Amino acid sequence: MRGVVLPHHHIRLRAGVKDDLKMWIGFLQEFNGVTMLVEDSDWFWQIKICSDASGANGFALFWDGHWAAEAWPTSWKQVRHSIAFFEFFPFVVALAIWGPYLANRNVVFNVENQTVVYLVNLQRAKDERVLRLLRIFLLNCLRFNIMFKARHVPGINNDIADALSRFQWHRFRGLAPGADVQKTAIPGELWEIGE
Repeated sequence: MRGVVLPHHHIRLRAGVKDDLKMWIGFLQEFNGVTMLVEDSDWFWQIKICSDASGANGFALFWDGHWAAEAWPTSWKQVRHSIAFFEFFPFVVALAIWGPYLANRNVVFNVENQTVVYLVNLQRAKDERVLRLLRIFLLNCLRFNIMFKARHVPGINNDIADALSRFQWHRFRGLAPGADVQKTAIPGELWEIGE
């Protein structure tokens, strides 16, 4: 590094680097030693989770008949979030509510937003709020030993999640008649992420 010549010279770390280190320290303290190494060709036993976010309304998730949908909190309206934040937030929710059921699996997140596909697959973000979500998402994937990738799905092919995110219950029930009667509850502490 430039300017660092002697062992007693200090290097100043940005806050983002410190946050990354905190994430890894937290993970390593609870790591159970189990890992799953799978080649891309083994995605045949994947779990597909569909998500959608409507900036004006809320977000939704759908997986194998299980679903969650919520309106955005009014407190979030005072904070300027990017559309990538709104579209990526359901991924974090999915791991929080279904993580134990997804453990040791390959999970594909289907989403309409290409930016979210990019940031999840490359595990990079410039926006600090999105980067915070990414850290939470990655830590939960590590905890549950989940191999993941995001896949772009055109809106016309994401109709169940779209109906849920717009709270079009009749349309949703017509598209997924065998879905759970009740939605999956979302832990209240997740809303603090966006404040």
